[in-house]
Amino acid sequence: MDELTVHIDGRVTDITAEAIDEVIWLDAPSFAHAVGAEFKKLEHGPWAVFRGDLCIALEASDLRLQGPYMALAAIAKPLQLKWELALQTLEVTGETSAEQGTGFGHIPPAFSLPDLHTGELVSSSSFSGRKTFFYMWASW
Repeated sequence: MDELTVHIDGRVTDITAEAIDEVIWLDAPSFAHAVGAEFKKLEHGPWAVFRGDLCIALEASDLRLQGPYMALAAIAKPLQLKWELALQTLEVTGETSAEQGTGFGHIPPAFSLPDLHTGELVSSSSFSGRKTFFYMWASW
């Protein structure tokens, strides 16, 4: 068992992590919180990690309840996390693979328009990190 230092997006954390037989185990509640998620038990079901509308149900093999610890490999891809282990340091970063565009799941182009009620300029960047629906139409 090797204890690891965990960095998330370049920041040093105090999250407990271990590498055992090539599996990286993380303190589940602390790591989930650090990546903007929540670790909790489903009603009448398994333990899971939640972020927004995403629910990752964990298999028994992905958990060590002494701690509790969860396997990084079980949640990294669904949470769009990249990771690298080097010299007892685990570097975890969020992926930024979303395309820019106007389709579902795309990052919209930056723009500012006047609010219809107040006339104040509203920027698309003010909706970053929130579920947003843009309704566009043209009269030509």
